[in-house]
Amino acid sequence: MNQALEFIYNHFRDIAKDDLEYVYRGEVTAHLVMNILELAKSNLAKADDTRKMRSRIYYIMGEGLQNITAHQAVSTESPDNSAIVVIYKKRHKYIIATGNLMKRSAEAALREKLETINHLDADGLKELSRDIRTTTGFNEDGGASLGLIEMAKRSGNKLDYLIKPVDETHSYFYLTTEINTSSDTDAADDVPYTIQDLIDVHENFNENNYTLSFKGDFDQENLLSLLSILKSGMDETTTRIKLYGVMVELLQNIVKHADNIYENSKWKAGVFYIKEHEDKFSLLAGNYVSKSKSAALRQRIERINAMGSKELAKEYNKILFNFNNDPVSTGLGFIDIRRKSGSKIEYWIVEVNEERDFFMVDIEVKKVN
Repeated sequence: MNQALEFIYNHFRDIAKDDLEYVYRGEVTAHLVMNILELAKSNLAKADDTRKMRSRIYYIMGEGLQNITAHQAVSTESPDNSAIVVIYKKRHKYIIATGNLMKRSAEAALREKLETINHLDADGLKELSRDIRTTTGFNEDGGASLGLIEMAKRSGNKLDYLIKPVDETHSYFYLTTEINTSSDTDAADDVPYTIQDLIDVHENFNENNYTLSFKGDFDQENLLSLLSILKSGMDETTTRIKLYGVMVELLQNIVKHADNIYENSKWKAGVFYIKEHEDKFSLLAGNYVSKSKSAALRQRIERINAMGSKELAKEYNKILFNFNNDPVSTGLGFIDIRRKSGSKIEYWIVEVNEERDFFMVDIEVKKVN
């Protein structure tokens, strides 16, 4: 059994309606921040939360991401300079979690700010915010402090953080902000998310060389936002262009053809990971399919996997120019994935219940020298 696909399934199967988990590991730029916020915005628009609550969550996300772009550092001694961004929703709770490398010389001042903020109540935070605006304005130090104050004030919770030494001159700064969307949440219904959870995610992504994961609703808006995020972090190399082409087909396959485990719902639950190896990328994806489709899906992929490059090209053109064909039943997307990736489609179909299976694929895209 493919270990990566087994991990995907075990990580995904506890998903409930409206859950969301987005993780990005890499360099955080202003352009990337804009695209991540656009993804968050489209998901917040579908949530049951009030407009005021959605605005609050969006603001905190923006401040958390801006905090990385303003203060991330680079160390020649550290094996990993990547930042980590986690947007997590479970039941009645949002978590905005970030991590980035920082200079140790700034550690004491940052710790002092955070401890001051965490010891103040709502009125104290308002007063501190006014004082900073009056005395320092919006210079680098004042702006950074105001961002942290606003995160605490608007979330209504303490800022959980950890500053972890990396080398003689750098530390790694982890920060999580929790936002409760309902005051009626039962303690038994609570899903804790701690700094250690963030560290575990970061270590897992480092260990497996994951660069991005998305778990949640796959619709056209999320698809476009995800593709914008992916493209913004890519150089225009032959490998990246090929990788992007396979991503488009794979994500479109989920958006167009996935079924939902929930009856009478348009919410298409799916999962998508990107993993980088020394000589290739792996694209891992999974979604629900009705049992009536599984046998045909298996047969279609086996047939496509058995074809050589010339057969694939011939079959692709035959389907493409036969306007009476249904692209869904012909497997045009999978043929395109095979042609663009140059690899066979590794897949796994797991029984979920009497009506649904969970379908997963692992696509390898080899790096081009």
